[in-house]
Amino acid sequence: MNRATSLYLDLLRFGAALLVLLTHLAYPRFSGGMLAPLRSYGNDAVMLFFVLSGYVIAHTAAHRDRELGAFVLNRCARLYSVALPAVALTVVLDQIGRALAPALYLGFQYQGGEPLLRAWRALCFTHELWFDSWRLFSNGPYWSLGYEFWYYALFACAWYLRGTRRALAPVAVTALVGPKILLLLPVWGLGVLVFRINERHVPAPRVGAALWLASIALYSAFRGWGLPQVLLDWTYGQWGRDFVEHSLRWSNEFLASYVIGLLVAMNIVGMHACAPAFERALVRWETPIRRWAGCSFSLYLFHYPLLQCYAATGGFDPRSLLAVAALGGVTLLSCRALATVTEHRKAQARALLLRVALELRRRLPVTGMSW
Repeated sequence: MNRATSLYLDLLRFGAALLVLLTHLAYPRFSGGMLAPLRSYGNDAVMLFFVLSGYVIAHTAAHRDRELGAFVLNRCARLYSVALPAVALTVVLDQIGRALAPALYLGFQYQGGEPLLRAWRALCFTHELWFDSWRLFSNGPYWSLGYEFWYYALFACAWYLRGTRRALAPVAVTALVGPKILLLLPVWGLGVLVFRINERHVPAPRVGAALWLASIALYSAFRGWGLPQVLLDWTYGQWGRDFVEHSLRWSNEFLASYVIGLLVAMNIVGMHACAPAFERALVRWETPIRRWAGCSFSLYLFHYPLLQCYAATGGFDPRSLLAVAALGGVTLLSCRALATVTEHRKAQARALLLRVALELRRRLPVTGMSW
């Protein structure tokens, strides 16, 4: 991956995380409705994350994680360096927020039944299997880890396993996760495809520039013509609104997600092909791009319980633009600070997991795994 493409992907990663924050800040209880037009962009941001995730996983498997054991170790370190603190932080912040302003936690935005099982399923990434959807208390965005973890597993089966295991393991995983998670697998898989294209079949710079511009124009038209809602309404007509909204849950906009995924894929392929033309401009901003992209996972997983808790203090008037900007800014800066002790510590998390893995391997030898 060239330097310009790497920087561009980092820019997209942080932009997607920031957009997710803004779509939640747009809730009336936080901003009084003044940011309402942003509410519909949350799914688009997550689909951008999915494509980027597939791309990065394929890149690391091809260039760094040559063995299954190394892949498992690095993925777990990456996930748990933020997922564990996210679960703990959500519990603490929700207790504080509910004590200060219980009304903010009524309804869908907070689900607290069977708290130990809820937290356990979140930590095992089983909270979205089949038609289940166990929200992590107030932390709605955590849902996507219940998808991505299993995409990693399916990728590992296809990439690292051989023979009969390669044929049977994906069947077992798909039977475990169910149709809801599999509906968005093609979006994540587009990231793997984009990696393959960028490695082997890079188009000419002019073609790349055309693809990049076309992806932006097509996305604008897709949004401007209201096609996401058209596709969602068609889905309601085919399977019924209740099944789509409550059983498919986060996969309810899967048709629009396929379109968004294709446009993101087109955008990245196009940018990679004409990256040298943008390299000077991107390199000029390399330090802030890398710095902010380095907190994007923390921003995504921490921002919602922070928003809820800060709003519960009563110090941010949702009718004031200045107060709303302050609420968003404080949340953003808090996530960046938390990243320094979570996301930026994944090397330490990897070392701890390695010690645990080696001890388990000593006690219960596992063949075919190289660390």
